[in-house]
Amino acid sequence: MTAARRRSIRRGALLALAGLVAWVAGAALGTSPGSHRSEARAAVVTVGLAHPETAQNLPGLTGTKPFFILSLGSDARPGEAIAGQRTDSIHIIGINPAKHRASILGFPRDSWVSIPGHGTNKINAAMSYGGPQLTVQTIEQLTGIHIDYYMLTSFGGLTNMVDAIGGVVVNVPYPMHDPYSGADFNAGVQKLNGKEALAFSRNRHDTPDGDLSRSLNQGTLLTSALRELHVEFAKDPAAVVTWLAAGVKNVQTQLSIQQLLTLAFTALSIPARHVTNQIVPATTGDVGGASVVFISPSARAVYADMKNDGLIGK
Repeated sequence: MTAARRRSIRRGALLALAGLVAWVAGAALGTSPGSHRSEARAAVVTVGLAHPETAQNLPGLTGTKPFFILSLGSDARPGEAIAGQRTDSIHIIGINPAKHRASILGFPRDSWVSIPGHGTNKINAAMSYGGPQLTVQTIEQLTGIHIDYYMLTSFGGLTNMVDAIGGVVVNVPYPMHDPYSGADFNAGVQKLNGKEALAFSRNRHDTPDGDLSRSLNQGTLLTSALRELHVEFAKDPAAVVTWLAAGVKNVQTQLSIQQLLTLAFTALSIPARHVTNQIVPATTGDVGGASVVFISPSARAVYADMKNDGLIGK
């Protein structure tokens, strides 16, 4: 493989990774917009419309209104349907194009919530019951925030994405030495490869607050990917179109090329330091002997704040 080809693949993967939130995610085996393939060859990242029936009412990607993306990470193993398994990560990304700011709000996978048509259960069960669309409905019912897009990837997808861009620089907030997830890091800034990034994002046994810390660290990884995109763009600003061309081959999506390009430039307008990363206020407990997370009533104020302009805090 030529050096130019390697750079093209790396940049395409970076753009896709910077889009695991439509503006910051994914890369993999390749497809073109609107295409459909067998699960064995499915794209590592799917970018979908949360409400296809009202797509004409979507807020402008560069306008004055915020828009919201639901970022989902499936715990599907190789050979399993990505959209048919439980979610290991769930984050609402609110983007305010006018202010060039964004917020990430994480929901622990064990959050005990009402799932439309299925009673009360852990929030990660929504996707196994009804795919990304039911997860969107669950989040909207819980928060009152209207979701515009969703992003879906898998364990293998995350690993491949990070490796394809040569690793992601992450500030590990505390020492991690967890044999379950494989997380084995000292605290501090370091470059993680795909396997390490997955371990970092999955660790809950060796963190201060278990599943709550895991959700927060997953948001940290998303922000680190955005920072990586800015670093690459600073090196070669004209390359964004090339990255998009390569990234389209790695994403299954209902969006047009124009929408993807707009999302890419929207990402580049938001410095990583202007992204707020937070998890819902919550406490841990148990139901029937199973460990769960109870979202605090104070979360309603966070939802209302984010719904207003896509941002948490001032």
